[in-house]
Amino acid sequence: MDDQSERWQIGQFAELVGLSIPQLRRYDRLRLLEPESREAQSGYRYYTSGQTGAARVIALLRSLDMPIADIRRVLAGTGDEERRRLFHDHRARLEARLEEVRRLLQAVDALTQEETVTTDARTDLTTWLHVMPRLSVADLDRSVAYYQEALGFRLAWRTADDSVAALASGAVEMLLLVPWTGDAPPPEQVAYVYVEDPDALCAEYEEAGADIVEPVGSRPNGMRDFVVRDPDGHRFILGRGEERLREVASYYGLTPETIAVDPHLRRS
Repeated sequence: MDDQSERWQIGQFAELVGLSIPQLRRYDRLRLLEPESREAQSGYRYYTSGQTGAARVIALLRSLDMPIADIRRVLAGTGDEERRRLFHDHRARLEARLEEVRRLLQAVDALTQEETVTTDARTDLTTWLHVMPRLSVADLDRSVAYYQEALGFRLAWRTADDSVAALASGAVEMLLLVPWTGDAPPPEQVAYVYVEDPDALCAEYEEAGADIVEPVGSRPNGMRDFVVRDPDGHRFILGRGEERLREVASYYGLTPETIAVDPHLRRS
């Protein structure tokens, strides 16, 4: 078999290694898995048989929801000790999710063992499992592509009439996109999203071509975050707290250990 016959265009390669075309485009932008060559005029990407191993490793680790930064370290050829640490840390993240699911299952089991549901169970029955923001978008295809290629979402499902597209990050669906039919642009919406590492995520998004409107920084309210914007102007503030502060915890009726704020603010 000659070199030409061992090359695949992006669609063929995606099917071969178990990745989607948007994923391959994104991993190209992130320089996680760049094509072996490109056609100068058309820009077509070509992959070779020598890249199938790395691609399948990426597909496997992403199916386990491992962060891109950790996958990059695995592909770089980490030593046995560091590789074990990466998998150990990721397992701990998954266990934390599993513990929350177990708690919910126990609550459900408790309800099924009761002949009737009393008013004491009202809190469990009305517990929010997760929120799915609903965003109006002018061009559904454009927005779906942006969220997949620049922000790393996956398309969970899409209705046949293109009235709704659900995008997911991690294990749950979390974002609904619906076509906007108004004459003016859709109204801007803003959401705050807690993430594990805002600095690493911002760098990843920048490499993927996301519209970063405010870089990572530490805020007076104690959060470290950045702001990304989608094609319709909807903004997501992504971050996490840096250090705990008694005043904020007291204001919300919490203990100091449960709220994170800016380490540069002085405590009373």
